[in-house]
Amino acid sequence: HVARRNVRARRDAHARSPGVRARWALPRGFASGPPGVAFAPSVVARASASDDPDRGPGFGFGSRALDASRLDARGRVPVGARTVILGIETSCDDTGAAVITGDGRVLGEAIASQGEIHAKWGGVVPNLAREAHENAIDDVVARALAAADVRPENLSAVAVTVGPGLSMCLRVGVVKAQNMCVEHSLPIVPVHHMEAHALVARVGEGGKKRKGVEKGVDETSDETSDVYETSSARASFPFLALLVSGGHNQLILATAIGEYRVLGGALDDALGEAYDKTARLLGLDVGGGGGPALEALAKRGDPKKYKFPVPLRKRKDCDFSYAGLKTAVRLAVERDLGKPSDGDAFSNVQGLEGDDDGVPNGNAETEAFGPEETARRDAIRADIAASFQFAAVKHLEERTRRAIAWARESLSLETENEDAEKRDLSCVVVAGGVAANATVRATLGSVAEEAGLAFLLPPPRGGAPGASGGVGK
Repeated sequence: HVARRNVRARRDAHARSPGVRARWALPRGFASGPPGVAFAPSVVARASASDDPDRGPGFGFGSRALDASRLDARGRVPVGARTVILGIETSCDDTGAAVITGDGRVLGEAIASQGEIHAKWGGVVPNLAREAHENAIDDVVARALAAADVRPENLSAVAVTVGPGLSMCLRVGVVKAQNMCVEHSLPIVPVHHMEAHALVARVGEGGKKRKGVEKGVDETSDETSDVYETSSARASFPFLALLVSGGHNQLILATAIGEYRVLGGALDDALGEAYDKTARLLGLDVGGGGGPALEALAKRGDPKKYKFPVPLRKRKDCDFSYAGLKTAVRLAVERDLGKPSDGDAFSNVQGLEGDDDGVPNGNAETEAFGPEETARRDAIRADIAASFQFAAVKHLEERTRRAIAWARESLSLETENEDAEKRDLSCVVVAGGVAANATVRATLGSVAEEAGLAFLLPPPRGGAPGASGGVGK
């Protein structure tokens, strides 16, 4: 057992070192590439009910390869301005679809939010999410196609998110994609959710050229800048991607389509999850999301009031951990506000009646403690929220700064040969729901600026991540 642990420890340390390629786990049934390289299958399969007539189009992705006449000399499907791909995204609580060209132009997109459905529960309820996806998927796809002025039979392929995500929700999008491919004889492209988040930074609609950013199709300006924060920019390889959401924290060095080096990941709670749990501990209304509610409350507090520890400062790697910080917050809440009556959080999902920004002012607390005590407790909550956010974002900042150094070291090792082309990072991409946090954006923007890199924040855009991943595949 000791020997096995030592081998595992060496393997884990090796996987985190610069220049080592780590692999994203793909859903069962999909091929993996060379050791250390994560990618979806390079040859797209046609979905066909005739592959197994007893099981129908809802089973598997089909097994027949594309006609050889559609492949180029390298065995790939040529992708260009005339390539039109529909992307479908149903991995969690929003139904999204988008139509994108092979050169990265978004022709049309549509989304159906489930915010009101899950608000009263304080989080995503899988069965309700699946039902909402089933009710919305046909309309969302139809609206995306209509906005793009594209008929289904004129599509080049259909790309669909296959994981990670809620399996029962993913299946809704997969079956929709399968049915469309069977009906219109189209190829289907399975897309990894996290890869799609990274590649959406290469989708743009024109705009101003920036350092490390490819000029869009309809661009006319040659103005340049070191830091860029807009939806019209497109990242060029290689770039560093920080993926931050409710369920994932990853730092990825993207060197080409299908080639990614995972420099660091979450060891326990992701940042979005830590925000949500802390918001619950503070009794905030999490119906609209714990992150926005906590961010609003933090604006009223002192970020230096509580000396919460910045996680993993003794570990010189790029991994993330927020479980310890969350525990420190819980202890502070119990000490200064009292232990919650339900043993978990002050909030009963809807929380106390709040202001327009979601911060509780609570008639219930006023009646229980009186106006002066309620004001004191509100101030404590604000200080805890601000101090938590300070430590959490500082952790993100330190890991991202180290990842930039690791990525540059990794690229320099590749070009030690005098004949090799010298390559450097083009930009830093931050994608995922937590990127909407103003403090996160400002902090990471400063990190990128210090490193002399462009800074990109792709906006949330329905099925565009899945479609952009499909273009890459």
